Order: sequence, then C-alpha cells, then structure tokens
Amino acid sequence: MLEHFQGEFMAASASHHLARLFALADSEGDSDEDRLRHRFLIATGLSMSGGGILWGSLGLSVGTAGPAVIPFGYTVATAINLFVLSRTKAFVPARTFQVFISLALPFFFQWTLGGFTASGCVMIWSLLALVASLSFEDVRDSVRWWVLFLALTIVSGAIDRRLDVPATIADPSLPAIFFAINLCTVASAVFFLTLYFVRARASAIVALNEKNAQLAQSQAALVQSEKMAALGQLVAGVAHELNTPLGAIRASVANLGAAVDHALGDMPALLAELPPPRRQAFLALVRAAARNDGGRLTSREQRAARRALRGELEAKGVHDADPIADHLVDMGVTALGDHAELLAGAQAEALLDSAYNLSALRRNSKNIDLAADRAAKIVFALKSYAHPGTAGAEQAEGSLAESLDTVLTLYHNLIKRGIEVVREVDDPGVVRARHEALNQVWTNLVHNALQAMGDAGTLTVGVARAAGGVEVRVADTGGGIAPEALERIFDPFFTTKAAGEGTGLGLSICRDIVEQHGGRIEVDTGPTGTCFRVWLPDAEREAA
Repeated sequence: MLEHFQGEFMAASASHHLARLFALADSEGDSDEDRLRHRFLIATGLSMSGGGILWGSLGLSVGTAGPAVIPFGYTVATAINLFVLSRTKAFVPARTFQVFISLALPFFFQWTLGGFTASGCVMIWSLLALVASLSFEDVRDSVRWWVLFLALTIVSGAIDRRLDVPATIADPSLPAIFFAINLCTVASAVFFLTLYFVRARASAIVALNEKNAQLAQSQAALVQSEKMAALGQLVAGVAHELNTPLGAIRASVANLGAAVDHALGDMPALLAELPPPRRQAFLALVRAAARNDGGRLTSREQRAARRALRGELEAKGVHDADPIADHLVDMGVTALGDHAELLAGAQAEALLDSAYNLSALRRNSKNIDLAADRAAKIVFALKSYAHPGTAGAEQAEGSLAESLDTVLTLYHNLIKRGIEVVREVDDPGVVRARHEALNQVWTNLVHNALQAMGDAGTLTVGVARAAGGVEVRVADTGGGIAPEALERIFDPFFTTKAAGEGTGLGLSICRDIVEQHGGRIEVDTGPTGTCFRVWLPDAEREAA
C-alpha cells in the first residue's frame, strides 16, 4: 500500500514539474493559441534534446568523441535557450534560435560522421524542425526554413564524396544500425509531436467554442436588454395613450347615462303633447343631427358656424340665440334651414334639450367607438412589436411599412407634441425576415430621430424597392451628427448622450441585426438633419 501511494505521489510530482516546464514561456494575457505554440516549441526542443543525448552517447560508445560534441552541444544550447526564454518571455528570438539549431546541427553532425551513408542519414532529424516551424511559425517563415533545409541537403550531396569517415565507424554494419535508429526515433518523435499538437489544438478548439457560446449568450442578453430598455422608454407614452381613450370612454358612458335618463323621463310626455306638425319638425331636427358630425369641425369652423347660426336665429326673431346656436353646433347642425319655426315656437327650450340629448347618445356612442378603436390599435401595436406574426427567431414574410407604422403608433405620445410625420411609402416592402428583430432596428432609429429633434421637426419614413431588395429610410431634421462621432456611432458602448441616458449599444445592435439578414445600414448627416438608410435583400422576390 505504501509503495502504491509513493508511486502516485511521484507520478503527480513529475506531472506537476512537467506542466511547469511546458508553461515556462507563458505570460499573463497570452491567448490559448500562444500557449499552444509555446508548449510545442518546448516539446520539440525536448524531443530533439533526447536525440542529442542518444547520439552523443552513441558517439562516445563507438569512439567518436569529437563529433559527439555536436549532439551534446545541441542539448546544452536548448537548455540555455529555454532558461533565457523563461526569464525574458521573448518567444520570437527563442523560437528562431531553436529552429535554427534543430535544422543546422544535424547536418553538421552528419558531415563529421562522413556523410549520408556513414551517419545513417542523421540529417533526417532536421525534419523535426520543419514540422515544428509549421506549427508555431507563419507560412512565410516556414518556407524560409524549408529553403534552408533544401540548401543544406544540396550542399551535403555536393560534399558527400569528399568527407572522411572516422575509422571507428568504418564497420559496414554500423550505417544500417544508425539508419534504423534515426528512422525509428525521428518517426516516433514526429508521430508523438503531431499527436500532442492535434490533441492540444482539439482542446483549444473546444475551449474556443465554449467561449464563443458564452459570448453568443452574452450578446443575446445584451440585445434583449437593449430591447427591453427601448420598450421601457415607450411604456410611459403608451400608458398615457391608453389612458386618453379610457378617459374618453368613461366620460362618454357617464354622458350616455344622463342622456338616457332624460330620454326615458321627460321626452315621452313632451312628444305626446306636441301636435303632429311640430312633432315632425322635432324628428327632422334629430335626423339632421344624426346626419351631421360637428366633431369633425375645427375650433375655428365651430366658431364661424355659431356666429352664422346666431345671426340667422336673431333674424328669425328667436330669443336666446347664443345658447341655441351653441346647442345646434354641438349637435352637428351648422345650418338653420327649416328648424327656425320649431326653435321659435312653444316649448322650444325643452324640445332643443331633448334633441340635444338624443344626439348625445349617438355622439357619445361614436366617441366610445373611436376610443376603443384607438386603444385596440395601441394594444395591437404592442403585440406586433413583440411578436410580429412569427414565433421565436423563425423567418416569415412581413411588411416593413406595417412594422414602421407599428413603431410610429407606439411613439404617438412623443410625435403629437410637435413632430410632423411624412410617410414616403412607395412599396409595402414585403420581405422574408425575422421581423421581431427588425422591429428593434426601427424602434431605435425612430427613437434616436425624435431625440435629435426635441419637440419640433419633421420625421420622414420611407419604404421603396431598391437594387434587389428593399430600402427603409428614417430621416430627421435635427442638428446632425458631429464629424468626430460619425465614424464611431456603430461601435459598441459609444454614445453621445448624457450619462444614464444611453448604453451605446443601440446602433451597434441595429447593424448586427441588419447584417445578419444580409443587409447593410448607412447614414448621411449634416447640419439640417440625419438620414439612416437600411437595405435588406429579397432574393426570392427578385428571382420571381
């Protein structure tokens, strides 16, 4: 049992020291690729150092002490080089030196042993240097080492006959033994170095994929965060927009109650007392109010209609012309016509009140209808903004013009303060895309345009077919983008807004979304405004 624990301890200790040895060139901030190059250089140097010790020992055993200095010298030079590397962390000089001695010294050793045949082609060890250079050098440097290898091989062939074979290795059987040793050791070294590199690269790729997955998750979280921030900016305006029709509905319901109470209370008895001609005149006034809609008149037109009615009523001798004219205009009656006799006769005030209450039923019913339609449009816009007809991230056909209208509806509370909206829609812009993602683009562009103009200006949105796709334009009449900021507006986290007013991710995310659809986003700016142009491809429509 004790021997077992001792064996495990020694194995763990050896593994720890080996890990430290392979990491001696690493510095803080090195990438995984850099660390892999460092380890492969050290592994190559250690492998060839093992060969140096092997060949130095063989040289001594066969009586060639002089040539044996070269392989032993390689091992010593490698140790010095790695020591300097561990202190300076200067990988490039260490790499160049190691490749050079790994490539050149086997040739020099071969020449001292008498050439190709006598040494068993010991220069084959230089191939390790070429294999290694392909792993931690760029292609151009590797080509240079390959040229040097060819040059040394040619020189070796040219001088091979002139080289003297040491007497101690003149035995004809030794070259074959040397060749077998060289072939087996070099092949084994190449195999295990390649295996190490492949496994290390596979591990690095797995780690890289994990980091990419984490980065993709982080990017998705940032996109969602920016989308929620944009939606949060809309909440206050949307709440106000919903409160307005709800308030109108509540007021109209209260008015309807009062009108119904009056109609059910006083009007039946009043109509029963009227002679048929005056009853017909009363019904004609109610029908006139039903045909017209005073709510469509502007304030100026309503004042003009009141003045005209007041003049007609006074000319007909009707008393209290001012309140009667007000009631008639509120009912939607802007021309006196044949109603003068009814309003000048007996019970005129009661008849006018009854007609006003009947018209109020219609007027308030229409107000409820308009308010409900407005609220439904806002709710539909919110639903379309979040889920524009598709589920998840699937692509589907949709109209870019309708998407823009959805965004403009959500921003109506800001737009109505003093922004004029100009729609230049030459085409509905039906494309197959992830419209939920594109809605974020339109939201960001419209929001930026409104912020650039403040409470006054012209917002122009356009959709048109252009060069195999659809172009969407969002332009404002603000002060434009400063030249020093124009080059960086699509950079992540760059913003010209005050602290706390922007994350600097909006336009960066817009560009990413557009490019994911194979499109592009461009900007033109000047002192009179800024125009963003988004082009999206529509390959299916163009093919058709």
